[in-house]
Amino acid sequence: MNRQQRRSLLRKKPQQKPKQTSTTMNAARAQEVVDNLPLPAIVSGINNLLSQLEARSVPVYDWDDPERALYRLQMRRGKIYFLAAAPEAEPEKED
Repeated sequence: MNRQQRRSLLRKKPQQKPKQTSTTMNAARAQEVVDNLPLPAIVSGINNLLSQLEARSVPVYDWDDPERALYRLQMRRGKIYFLAAAPEAEPEKED
């Protein structure tokens, strides 16, 4: 490359790359998506999270009765119910 070619390269304006639309999700956009989800989708998502916690051996306890562990949400006729299991009581031995 000779001196004239180098000068012409230095004088040229750098070409601007075309702007790309952002495909990343920010917190406000994520909250907007969650706000617009239908209730069955939210219940299903919570059930997925509960199954992940169960797989990691992390129980979610009932606030009012700490012996009961929440294991599932269920939607019936537009109402949402939680299913919680109480620990199995050991049978008493009769002497």
